[in-house]
Amino acid sequence: MGLIIRPDRVYEMPVFFGPSPGTKNPDENGVYRLNKPATVEAATVVFETDPDRLEAFLPKGFTLAAPVLSVAACEFGTLGNFSGNTYYLVNVSVPVSFDGDRDHLRGDLVLVMYENHADPILGGRDLMGYAKAYADIPRFAKDGRHVRTSAGDWGFTFLDVELDLEGGPADEELMRRLAAESQGKFNYKYIQATPEKGHQYHEAGADASYPTFNPKSPGLPEDYPFELMEPETHFCSGTAHFHAPEPWQMPMYWHIPAALAGLPVRRWVGAQFSRYNDPTDYNHVYRLR
Repeated sequence: MGLIIRPDRVYEMPVFFGPSPGTKNPDENGVYRLNKPATVEAATVVFETDPDRLEAFLPKGFTLAAPVLSVAACEFGTLGNFSGNTYYLVNVSVPVSFDGDRDHLRGDLVLVMYENHADPILGGRDLMGYAKAYADIPRFAKDGRHVRTSAGDWGFTFLDVELDLEGGPADEELMRRLAAESQGKFNYKYIQATPEKGHQYHEAGADASYPTFNPKSPGLPEDYPFELMEPETHFCSGTAHFHAPEPWQMPMYWHIPAALAGLPVRRWVGAQFSRYNDPTDYNHVYRLR
């Protein structure tokens, strides 16, 4: 008997070895189980920029809620999904509204999410449609007043983030308002199709091309066995500087930081350093209509 792909299970490439393990599939009772939550530290910087340039990023159905870009560098620590291991990410997003035929929502559109490990990148792209890419992201450097980190690829540093914990944000009210209005994270799932014989990639179109939404947690199951810490947030000042690579410095993905580096900083809105637990419950993501 050859390979059988069960229609009631989640698979990812390579499919030859069976369904995806862990929390990507339900247990024998049809229940999705949650593992130990991540302990997250997040260093976030928000700056005001050119609204026309931000709107040029937005797919059909999306409108800009405020002309700001958010850059959040995060340590996802001792994550149960990854056997207690830790990884790092940088989430670059804009506040938007979505108005479709069925769904009408406010949230943050993820333009790109850099991560430093393959496991979260592959699962996030394939299943949830997250706009993920790889980057080298070090541990936070902390000296008591400052929090620093960076992101790079092929030896080129395309982002530097620095928080001054003793500084004050220029517009804490705006930061709080945008966070309160957000109902979750938007992404745009796009998978290029493989061409038919005799055709080229640019003629093939897409296997998938649609927006997705990951809502804020609707609540934990009654039998959730883990206790979550009380979230801590400290508003402060900070900067996030993108650096444009030459094409040879990041051969396949130079265009992403180049576009972000081209956004003018009209005002540093503020920054925040947060610490919280994330249950990493991704079982509520859905396709928007």
